[in-house]
Amino acid sequence: MNRRDLAKALTTTFDPPLSFRDADATLKFVFDEIGKKLVGGEEVSIPGFGRWKVRQTAAGMRRNPQTQAMIKVPASQRVRFYPATALKAGVAGGRGGARRSTRGTRK
Repeated sequence: MNRRDLAKALTTTFDPPLSFRDADATLKFVFDEIGKKLVGGEEVSIPGFGRWKVRQTAAGMRRNPQTQAMIKVPASQRVRFYPATALKAGVAGGRGGARRSTRGTRK
C-alpha cells in the first residue's frame, strides 16, 4: 500500500466523501509533520499503531564483507519503528503476542 492507495481509501471513509485531492493533501500533511518531528529528534507515537524514534548509532570499525578490509564507520542517526502491541497481535493472527518459552520450567 502506498500514499495513493491510502488517499483512495480515505475518500470513501467520510460522509460526505472527501475528494481525492483533499485526502491526498491530508495524508501529505500528516507524513510531513511526522517527518519534521523525527528530523527534530522527537519521538512520534500513534496509539494502537506504534511509535517512531530516532536513535544514535555509535561510530566504529566494521569489516567489508567483500574485501575483508576494516573500514571506519561514522556515528549516525537511524529512525526505528516500534509497533504497538495491538498491531503486533493483529499481524500475528490474533495470537496475543509472542509465545512463552517453556525452557527451564519444572513440571
